[in-house]
Amino acid sequence: MKRIVLSFGAAAVLAVFSATVCADWTENFDSYQVGSGLHGQGGWLGWEGDPTWDAYVTDLYARSDPNSLESTLNTDMVHEFEGYTSGQWTFTAWQYVPDDFVGQSYFILLNTYGVGIHNWSTQIMFDSAGIVQSGFENAELPLITGEWVEMRVEIDLDADVQDIYYGGDLLSSKSWTEGVSGGGAVNIGAVDIFANGASPIYWDDMSLLPAPGALALIGFAGLLGVRRRRT
Repeated sequence: MKRIVLSFGAAAVLAVFSATVCADWTENFDSYQVGSGLHGQGGWLGWEGDPTWDAYVTDLYARSDPNSLESTLNTDMVHEFEGYTSGQWTFTAWQYVPDDFVGQSYFILLNTYGVGIHNWSTQIMFDSAGIVQSGFENAELPLITGEWVEMRVEIDLDADVQDIYYGGDLLSSKSWTEGVSGGGAVNIGAVDIFANGASPIYWDDMSLLPAPGALALIGFAGLLGVRRRRT
C-alpha cells in the first residue's frame, strides 16, 4: 500500500501558514445599500463605537462597481482585526481624490485599538496642498487626484518592519511597533479612515491578505515537502 506523508519540515511550514491563509479580509462596499451609513455594517464602527463619526456608501465613484465609501467632514470609521500577531501581511486600499479636494484627510493603521487605548503604526495624510505625508518622519510624495490610486502597506510583523507605498512608489519604510506613537504591539489591530473635516474623498477595494512571499512559501512546501513511502 502506498501512503503520502509530509516531511517534518514541510508539515511545520504548513502548520504555521494554514491559519494565515484563512485570515483574509476584503471590503469593496458593494453589499451595502447606497446612501446607508457604514456604522454597524460589516464590522465597521465609528471611532470608539460612536455613530457620530459615520461614513456613507456611495455610487458616485467606484473602482469596482457599483459602490465605494465616501469619507468627509466628521468621518472617523474603524474596522478592527484579530489574530494578526505574526507573519507577513499586505494591507491594500484604493483611493480616489477629486480634483477639487480641500483639506487634510487620513489613512491610519493601529497596532492597538480600544476605548481610550490606542497606538498608531501608520498614519498617512493626504493634503490638498498637493502632498502625501507619512507619520512624523516627514516622508512625502505628490498627491494624485482625479484617478484611483493604490495605497499599500507591506507589514512584516516578525521583522517589525513596514513598507508604505503610494501609487506604486515607496513613501516610507520604518518600524511597525515604533511607527507613529512608539512602544506599540506586534499586532495589526485596526484600520481607521479619518476625514478630519476635509471635503469628500473615496475608498474602495480594501484588503488585508498574506504577503505574496508567504503564499509562495505555502506553495513551495506543498510542492517539495511531500514524499512517498511504501508501507
